[in-house]
Amino acid sequence: MLKVENLSTGYGKKQVLFDVSLQVSKGDIVLLAGSNGSGKSTLLKAIYGMLPQWDNGRILVDGENITGKPTAALLKKGLLYIPQKNNLFEELTVKENLEMAGLTLDKKVLRKGIDEALSVFKTLEPNLKQTPMTLSGGERQLLTLAMATLHQPKMILIDEPFTGLSPQNILLITENLKKVNKILGITLVIVEHRVKECLEIANRVIGMKLGKVIIDFDAIKEYDLGKMSCLFI
Repeated sequence: MLKVENLSTGYGKKQVLFDVSLQVSKGDIVLLAGSNGSGKSTLLKAIYGMLPQWDNGRILVDGENITGKPTAALLKKGLLYIPQKNNLFEELTVKENLEMAGLTLDKKVLRKGIDEALSVFKTLEPNLKQTPMTLSGGERQLLTLAMATLHQPKMILIDEPFTGLSPQNILLITENLKKVNKILGITLVIVEHRVKECLEIANRVIGMKLGKVIIDFDAIKEYDLGKMSCLFI
């Protein structure tokens, strides 16, 4: 579904990624793991066209080369990116946030999408008239996920969904990420430092260090935190 070939990029003259190659299959929940500065978030931004490709790196979705295409074109291809911060309209209600997220959609499609999102993310429905700042951290993250699903993406790239969350809210998010994957059929690539918690739902782990992929394994068959210790040394 997603194929990254020999990708190198960075910020200005500072190179962060070095010849990165990986593949993500349809239906995967992939944990992209590594220490701070390993290039995980940079990789998500590069895939989503927010950073230029250096050398001859390529990014393909369903066999089509999407390298250098604008984010609007990537959204049409079914690829969506959720950054770590600034995902919500704080002054609007939950309902208004959902409506703003689907502003470019046909009204009937949007209404159907919101109804479907509320049926999956059941915690949100009682809070439709509240603003995001009155929600818990977990509920805020659920709203972000709900807004993303309105566009019926095939794949979502998510940067640090557990940041600042309590153990209870992390459990809420992991359960709903499973729903996004299983019920809505959306492939997930997740950057997350809370490795143990993410391994509860991920079926693959891609480990990065110093801007390179150094491990790639089946998390279900090889569930072993020790296997990833090399990433954090």
